[in-house]
Amino acid sequence: MRPREISEVLHRPISQELSARDVTRLAYVAKDGTPRNVPIIFAWNGSEIVMCTSKNAPKLQSLSENPMVALTIDTEVHPPKILLIRGRAELDFVDGIPDEYLQATGTYEMTPEQRRLSGARPLAWGGSPTPQPHRGTRSL
Repeated sequence: MRPREISEVLHRPISQELSARDVTRLAYVAKDGTPRNVPIIFAWNGSEIVMCTSKNAPKLQSLSENPMVALTIDTEVHPPKILLIRGRAELDFVDGIPDEYLQATGTYEMTPEQRRLSGARPLAWGGSPTPQPHRGTRSL
């Protein structure tokens, strides 16, 4: 898809609704070569999907070796609303926890100090190539 087409899809009302959710499923290839699909909290900041994980999470090494990923953001009702995104993850190690993550988890029972002690490390999604909605996604 061209950047203009991606932007058009991501700005549709259903895409906006889904990108405001707080959990996605991240699919990636594990170190042993087998697929993994894990739920993970995310935040859409308007240009990137930001995810955080602990500094010792196995997915960090896997993603550093093979950054190709797919995300599924959907609803639990039938028929589901589904946004499928695929692209390249960019690992961005920063001190502290990104504001997007704190906002996304603001309704959970963990304090900022507990988050800091958990050792969460951010995974930022963005850059090149731009995340692309899967061509097989139904019309939004």
